[in-house]
Amino acid sequence: MPDQDFVEQLILPTAPADPEHPAIQQALLDLHVLCGVSYWKASCPSTITFEGRPLPDPEAAGLWEEIYTHGLGEFFYRNDLAPIVGFPADPSKTPSTVSAPTPMVPDRVLMLVGGGKDSAVAREVLRHANVDVSLVSLGTAPWIRRSASAMGDPHLVIGRKLDRELFRLNDAGAYNGHVPISAIIAASTRLVALIGGFEAVISANERSASYGNVDWRGMVVNHQWSKGLRFERRWQQHVARIQDGPGYFSLLRPLTELHIGALFARTERYFDHVTSCNANFRLRPQDPPARWCGRCPKCLFVFTILAPHLSDHQMHRIFGDDFLAREENRGLLGELLGLEAHKPFECVGTPDEVAAALWALYRDGRFSGTMGMDRFGSAVLPGLSDPAALWRSEMTPSREDAMPPKWRERLDAFIRAA
Repeated sequence: MPDQDFVEQLILPTAPADPEHPAIQQALLDLHVLCGVSYWKASCPSTITFEGRPLPDPEAAGLWEEIYTHGLGEFFYRNDLAPIVGFPADPSKTPSTVSAPTPMVPDRVLMLVGGGKDSAVAREVLRHANVDVSLVSLGTAPWIRRSASAMGDPHLVIGRKLDRELFRLNDAGAYNGHVPISAIIAASTRLVALIGGFEAVISANERSASYGNVDWRGMVVNHQWSKGLRFERRWQQHVARIQDGPGYFSLLRPLTELHIGALFARTERYFDHVTSCNANFRLRPQDPPARWCGRCPKCLFVFTILAPHLSDHQMHRIFGDDFLAREENRGLLGELLGLEAHKPFECVGTPDEVAAALWALYRDGRFSGTMGMDRFGSAVLPGLSDPAALWRSEMTPSREDAMPPKWRERLDAFIRAA
């Protein structure tokens, strides 16, 4: 590919009072590098250079290299490319920590809202803790707006306009694929938090986001890598080295999707205001999609893990149909259960979560005679030595997370109250 200049625009909800402040400049550099992944992958050049500014220190370069490698794992896998990315660094350089440009206000937080059940549950955890919340999103798809409206909080939107030339290159056959969008969101919301004096940016990523899809070329390819615990910890370490300012962590990290589903079932105010079907969040949607397509991995997964916690009436209210009854979903269910190929390249939970959910339905005699229950009963149930123990395990919070202690205590308090 010949030399190509790209210009991407981010529209912030509030401009920094001092754009030249060192913390703002550091945040902009991270954002520049992470947004650049969308353009780098079009041709995967072997050399990365920094023009007009000093080289980064080795630890910053190491973080960016990890994001460009593991965050693009699915992209490399699908395009059968060697996952080798190298960032230049100045080995003599060590960063100095700078203060935030705006004093942080304790218990004033930015919470990521994505239009799905997880952010709805995180919002209720914060409501229970009486925390001052402003919502934030990168872009504003209709279901993000709808979910944010149901939460009733101020909603800050970061606009993003990718260079149209990238779409032209993709249409012409340039390399394309999944990018670590959660890392880009972490970098862009950090900038908003610095400007606004927020104590933290809070996401709603679950523990099963750290579970990979497939082993390939010596690496675990994980569609959700930038939602996982490894990225969260690395990002925290990076920010702490260079900035005395807002933190970043997931409030739901100890929980499986199955457990989050149980908590969502107690938040009826959101039943009509969330979706997880990716058709609603595409960069270039063709037509207004249905709330649920009912035939993608996310639709089938979310239906399955919510079903044990909701009545048939509530399930019909939310989904409008029985996705476990659709014969066309047999292969998808096999992938979700780990019976075929590999875990789908989607934001879905583990095979154990799916098996535990289906066992609970089987135990209660629900969805009997459907494709899903028949497949579970014949292919999975005979191999479960202690399905009740599996259920308890998937419904028990992990002690592994990256939250400051006061936030873990608040999550635990909410779970006890629920």
